[in-house]
Formats: sequence, structure tokens, C-alpha cells
Amino acid sequence: MSINTKEQIHKAFEIAKKVYLNELSLTDGTKILVDIGLKQSSSRDYIYAYSKLMEGELYTRTINVYATDYYLENIYNENGNLILKTALKAVDKHIVYYEGTSGASVIKGRAVYDKWKRITENDFSETVFPNEVEKEVEYSEGKTRHVIVNSYERNRQARQECIEHFGLNCQVCNFNFQEKFGELGMNFIHVHHIVDISTIGKEYSVNPKTDLIPVCPNCHAMLHKQKPAYSVSELKRIMENE
Repeated sequence: MSINTKEQIHKAFEIAKKVYLNELSLTDGTKILVDIGLKQSSSRDYIYAYSKLMEGELYTRTINVYATDYYLENIYNENGNLILKTALKAVDKHIVYYEGTSGASVIKGRAVYDKWKRITENDFSETVFPNEVEKEVEYSEGKTRHVIVNSYERNRQARQECIEHFGLNCQVCNFNFQEKFGELGMNFIHVHHIVDISTIGKEYSVNPKTDLIPVCPNCHAMLHKQKPAYSVSELKRIMENE
């Protein structure tokens, strides 16, 4: 049995995505993967698995553990928490199916599933702050309060690179959620746009090391107490003077 390389799996993900988006035919996509050394059956499995993950549907042909983890990571980075949850439904269905038909436990596959399941539960990256709210409409007492939000696209890969660069401590007050709350606080932090994106009004390229910075929710809210927002250094000085 041949072992597929990481480079082949990375290429398979890109080809599978293009086939799913109808940018490439299944036949042409399969041929590209065969040309880089994948078997034809494996090539189709990798393409097939991506479409099922995106739709949350059962896939019966197995892709390896590294590929499952890589696919989930990139689906999350490119599509966000909601689609990751959809993909995890497909993984769960596959594990149940495989264990039921083979009689074997999918221990490593379940570990990957559990890892990404925790990430969906800890993902608070889409929290809305007051500066993002354009207006609100209030109804009479006892009825629903409707808030209209002007949303701006957040690049999740940039967010992740920011956290990898700075770490998970708040860059204003140094608070760390995992140190305080243990597993419950694992990987939890907000990421603040140093240049308030609501004031830009157009798409722009984000540098994760200079345009973004990790902060706790309290400090994040305080940064946005004025518009444009306080700088991190300004908020630190305010804290020091209190």
C-alpha cells in the first residue's frame, strides 16, 4: 500500500476545492492528481471527501488521518466556524459508518474530530462590538429588540497568524484565559484590528503582525470606547494611571 505524501494531500485539497466549485471537471482533476503520483482511486477519494465535508454528508471511502486534519483546518480557515461544524458532521457520520462496517475503532480519526469539535466550541472570533453597530430599532416593551449590524469580513488565517506571533495573552493587561480557566479557556482570545475596519469602508490587505493584536474581551471593549479606537499604548497608560 502506497503512502501519500503531505505535498500530494495539499495538492489534492486544492484540486478537490476547484472541482467542488465547478472550476475543474472531475476527470481533469483526477488526471492532475494521478500525474503527481496518486492512484486514480485515491485521487477520486480525496476529491469526493471534500465535497461531502462541505455538505455535511456521509463519505464511505476513507482518507488518512493527516488528510482529514488538513482538510478540516483549511475548511475552517477559508470558510469559518459554521462550515467547519458542517464538515464535522460528515466526519462523524464517516466514523460511525466505518466502525459499523469494519468492527474496528477509529481512534486517531476520532481524536482529530474531537480536536476540531473543541475549536468550534471555543471560537468566539465573530463577536460583535458596539462600534460595528450602525443603528438599532426598538419595539414596544416585551417585544424583540432588533439590532442591525454592519458586518465586515474577518480573515481567519490572518487571525491565526496573529495569535501564533503574539501568543494568547492579552497585549493590554496580559490576561490568559487558559491559565485562569484551564481547558475551558483554551485558545480563547479576541483579535483587535489596530486600524478600525469600520472606518476604512473597503477591502484591504491585513498584516497579521502589524494590523492585528490579541486582547481580552474587557480590554477589547475598552479600546472601542471611542471612535476611532484607543491604541493599545493609550489604554495601557489609562490603566497605569488608575
